[in-house]
Amino acid sequence: MDYSVFHALNGLAGRADWADHLIKLLATYLPVVMGALLVGAWFWPGVGEERAVRERLVVYAVASALIGLALSQVIGHIWFRDRPYIDHHAFLLLTPSGDPSFPSDHAVGAFGLAMPFIFARKRLGWLLFALACLLAMARVAAGTHYPSDVLGGAVVGTAAAAIVWRARPWIEPVLLPCFTLARRFRLA
Repeated sequence: MDYSVFHALNGLAGRADWADHLIKLLATYLPVVMGALLVGAWFWPGVGEERAVRERLVVYAVASALIGLALSQVIGHIWFRDRPYIDHHAFLLLTPSGDPSFPSDHAVGAFGLAMPFIFARKRLGWLLFALACLLAMARVAAGTHYPSDVLGGAVVGTAAAAIVWRARPWIEPVLLPCFTLARRFRLA
């Protein structure tokens, strides 16, 4: 089933130049868009607790992505899975990678960034979640991952976000002086 879904999504590639460009654009630049949205959330004007909550969520999102990516490296070294274009005929739209296919680092990072905002029930979370899903599908369509790779990445990113979310009582006392210093220099 993994290969059949891969084949269906990757079958979108190579049919039209505009579609190939769109898939490459999504697979390559959606992480940048997500990062820009987080920077925007950090610097978006607001007062008091509303802005403080947004800034803490940005910190949780970045921490979740970093922890998830660290976990992904461990998993990839324990269980190395070849990329789909190694074992199957695939229309590859991106530069080949020597990294393990499972789990997808792009999916780990994207879901790690989105989930703290989802947990906090913020609208930005649903936008980030939609972009993470789109990124995951684009990575499969581009020929660089199997669907189970991006699904595994989504699970790892979400698990990392859940760990960070549950650790908030221990994180908050560390963040408070950091935010005080950032406000003093007008960075928060």
